[in-house]
Amino acid sequence: MTTGKRLLQRVAPYSLMLKGLSHPYRIAIVYLLAHDPMWGEDLAKHLHIKENLLMHHLNAMLGAGWVTKEQDGRHKLYSLRAKTFRELPKLLADTPFWRKMQKSV
Repeated sequence: MTTGKRLLQRVAPYSLMLKGLSHPYRIAIVYLLAHDPMWGEDLAKHLHIKENLLMHHLNAMLGAGWVTKEQDGRHKLYSLRAKTFRELPKLLADTPFWRKMQKSV
């Protein structure tokens, strides 16, 4: 088991990563993008919010690595970044809790 400074160093990247999801709109964006990539204006319509508020949340998610974007003129297509989702379980991978969960699946 890791403790002290080494533990804090180990969890620091996850703190930044999880901060990128720390709002209900951001979790809703993950849900929507898990179905299909979407244009920014379509995400705003589905969430019933203005595009500038959506951009605030998408910029946080881009910075934390949760989403990627492709630009086509002034339109942006957003999709989930699979690598980030694969990284998250590594936080608990060496714990008894995680091993127990894996056995029960």
